[in-house]
Amino acid sequence: MNETLDLWIKVQMLWTSLEAVFTGGDIAKQMPGESRKFQGIDKSWLRLMEKAVETKKVIPCCQNDILKQFLPDLYKNLELCQKSLDIYLERKRKMFPRMYFVSGPTLLKILS
Repeated sequence: MNETLDLWIKVQMLWTSLEAVFTGGDIAKQMPGESRKFQGIDKSWLRLMEKAVETKKVIPCCQNDILKQFLPDLYKNLELCQKSLDIYLERKRKMFPRMYFVSGPTLLKILS
């Protein structure tokens, strides 16, 4: 159960950080492939959360086979989206060298 909850928290944190980037704005328009990939991840994540709400108890929810199967895949796909976003930000930093002194989250706010 602990492993499932740890992975669940990792997926949730990564999803929340990427959701603001890929659900709208300029970055989503400039990265249409990744944006579509994230939309698929988003739908799976929302379905998973609906199932968790229906279950209502932690232990049965963490023992759910659907949750155990989808969380690793969601995490892997979210990491791929994060890597693509990092590559995009690196390209922007190369174009504007002053951006190397700006943190990733701040740069995302500036670009979006």
